[in-house]
Amino acid sequence: MVVIFWSCTTDPGKIGLGLLPVGDLVNVRRVIEKESIKAYTETDGNQRTDEPAFNLLGTFNDPIFGKTTTDFAFQTRLNSFLEHTNGAQPDSLVLYMLYMEVYGDTLTPQKLKVYELGTDLVLDNKYYQDTNLKSLITGDVIGEKNYIPKFKLDSLSTTNGSTKLIPKDTVIQEIAIKLNNSLMQKLWAADSLTMSDNDKFLAYFKGLYLEAGDLNQGGAIMKIFSIAAGSQLVMHYHNTTTDSLSYAYSINSNAARVSRFVHDYSKTKFAANLDKEDNLDSLIYLQTAGGLRTKILIPDLGNWSDSTNFAINQAQLIFQVDSTVTDVTKLLPPSQLVLTALDKDGNEYLPADVAFSSAYYGGYYNSTDKTYRFNIVKHLQEVIAKKKDNYGFHLSTAFRSDTFRRTVLKGASSKTGIRLEITYSKIK
Repeated sequence: MVVIFWSCTTDPGKIGLGLLPVGDLVNVRRVIEKESIKAYTETDGNQRTDEPAFNLLGTFNDPIFGKTTTDFAFQTRLNSFLEHTNGAQPDSLVLYMLYMEVYGDTLTPQKLKVYELGTDLVLDNKYYQDTNLKSLITGDVIGEKNYIPKFKLDSLSTTNGSTKLIPKDTVIQEIAIKLNNSLMQKLWAADSLTMSDNDKFLAYFKGLYLEAGDLNQGGAIMKIFSIAAGSQLVMHYHNTTTDSLSYAYSINSNAARVSRFVHDYSKTKFAANLDKEDNLDSLIYLQTAGGLRTKILIPDLGNWSDSTNFAINQAQLIFQVDSTVTDVTKLLPPSQLVLTALDKDGNEYLPADVAFSSAYYGGYYNSTDKTYRFNIVKHLQEVIAKKKDNYGFHLSTAFRSDTFRRTVLKGASSKTGIRLEITYSKIK
C-alpha cells in the first residue's frame, strides 16, 4: 500500500517516517524530472463572459503579447420612480464607470465610444468572448471620450495599513462620459407604465455598449467595477425648487453584462509556434481574457517508479517565471494559475489533490523565487495505479474573464525547464 502524506512545514525527506514500521525504511530519495516534459503555447478556449465580477475595458499593445481589445455591453435597471414634479427638466445624461486597476501605460488616451443597444441582452443566456457586441447596437455613437487611464496609490488612508512611506491601497478612479440629448430625452419621456417595473423598462431601453477603439501603440486595460455603487447611468435634472437633482439607473447583479475580448498575436515572436505541438519553444505564454494557455505533456508519468515498494511523500510540478523578458514589477503576473488534467477526449478535470485544499494544491505566484508550484501527489499515484490515464495537462490563468494578467514562463526546452520534483521512500 502506498502512503501519501504531505506537510508544508516538515522536511520532505522525513515526511511519512513515523508511518512506517522500524526497519522497513531503506532510504528517502528525490528525483527531478525535466527531460521528458514537453510544453507548448496554445490559444485558450472561448471563455464565457456573461456577468463577470468585473468588466475589462481598453486596448493594450503589449510588447510581448501583441494587441488585446476588451469592452462590454450592459443593461441598466430601475431603483425607483423618476419624479417629474415641480416643473422638472433634464440637464444631462452621464455614464459613470469606476475602476481601480490599470494594466499597461497611463500615457495613451483610450478612444471610448458609447452606443445604445437595439437587441436584448438576456440575463440567463450564455455569452462568450467572441460575441459581436457591435451587431447588437442601434443607431450611431451617442457619447465618446478620449480618456487617459489614471493610477494613484493612496498614502493618506490607513486602509490595509497604508502609510505615506508605504502606500498600499489604490484610489478609485472615475470615467464620466456625457451622452447625447436624444437618449436623455428618450429616458426622460418614459411614462409611468414603462417605469413601473424593470421588465417594461428593459423593453423600452435595452442598455448600452461601451466600445474601446483601436490603438496602434501603447494603451492599457482597465478593470471596471461594473456592479459597484457608483458605476451607473445618471440623469441630472432640476426643478423649480432645486437646481441640482439626479436619478441613477443601476448596473447591478440583476443587470446582464457581456464582455468581448479580441487578441492579435500576428506580430509576436511566438506567433510561428502558437498552437503547434511539434514546435516547442524555450518560453511558454499565459494570458487571461481568453488569451493563451499551455499544454503540458509528461509521457513517462504513469511509468515512474524504481520499485514496487515505495511511498510518494511529495510531488511538485514547478514552473519558473522568466523575469528577464518582462518586468514583473510593472506588468504583474497572474496571482494564480490553474493546472487541469486531460482525459482521452481532451476534456479538462481538476487533479484529485484539489480535494485536500486549494492551499495544498497550489498554483499561487511566489514573488520570492518567481515560481508557481502544484502538488500532484494523489494524481501521480492514480496514474501509476492506472486509475487515471495520462493525457497531459492544461496550464491556464485563474480569473480569466474578469482580470487582465499575463506571464512568460520558462519552457520545457529551456535550461531551467519545467520540473517535476518527487520525494519518495524506498521500503524493504
